[in-house]
Amino acid sequence: MLNLTAVQAVVPDDRPSLFALAGRYDMPRAELAVFHRIYGLDRVPVWSGDTAALVEETVANLLKESGVDSGRVRWLVHAHTGTHQDVVGRAGLARICRRLGLDRAQSFGMTTNNCASTVSAMRVVDRLLARGSATDVAIVVTADVAFTPIMQVIPNSSVTGDAGVACLFSRRDAGHRVLAARIDTYGRHAACQWQDEAANAEFEAEYPARLADVMRRALDDAGLTWPDIRMVLPHNVNTFSWKQVAARAGIPFESVYLDQVPHTAHCFGADIFLNLAAADRAGLLRPGDRLMLATVGLGAVFAAVVLEYGSHA
Repeated sequence: MLNLTAVQAVVPDDRPSLFALAGRYDMPRAELAVFHRIYGLDRVPVWSGDTAALVEETVANLLKESGVDSGRVRWLVHAHTGTHQDVVGRAGLARICRRLGLDRAQSFGMTTNNCASTVSAMRVVDRLLARGSATDVAIVVTADVAFTPIMQVIPNSSVTGDAGVACLFSRRDAGHRVLAARIDTYGRHAACQWQDEAANAEFEAEYPARLADVMRRALDDAGLTWPDIRMVLPHNVNTFSWKQVAARAGIPFESVYLDQVPHTAHCFGADIFLNLAAADRAGLLRPGDRLMLATVGLGAVFAAVVLEYGSHA
């Protein structure tokens, strides 16, 4: 069984208000007010460097804080939403592996499922580790910089921030046990922001039900029911949509951990693990707690993970 043994996040200290970034979003103040008052968004982290620098700093912090032997790291996977650009023939992740002493690590990126690529990467490293040595570990790093206007705003939904989070996975070491990881794909919405009005209307109308459904199916896969779940750790698109999802799922809205929404906005696929780290720092979690992590990638991919906090393999 896959275990999440360590999590480290990098969230920039530079977090202007979304009103201060009005020029970036090209939105009238009245629309920004909706994002603030109704959607619960406020501060937006802004990274001063490029994506590669964010990936490297995030992974370096994980290696330092976890104390893992770099020789055990067999896989480094960058799960991202934005397209990573580099010089043709120059492998950015391979360079990061060399600089950080990850001499055994094979590296690759995953982006097809956008903000749900993090969950896709978890499922991939589970299979890779199952075929390797018992001492092998894998790092999944989710890091995005919203460097273009199309990445900075999700229409009628959210604004995005820059952040990175690195997760260390093992099939042997103690950690949070991954009880289930579920992905549901609705290919009709593959055009993302460029889909036609009918497809977009369907996506928005069906969004709460589809997210509630993928969480229920993850619970079924884990052999659990909602009363077994201590907390939902969500993607931070906004607070308003989570009221709808909670109502559809039949769970208390208060069980959804939304404290970070006004502080970090929506940091793509990193949100669910940023929230895990934040809830952990706040002392809200106890060993044995079952947690639901849920995210959605445009395209449309609905994903959910059930974790058992602080368990042993």
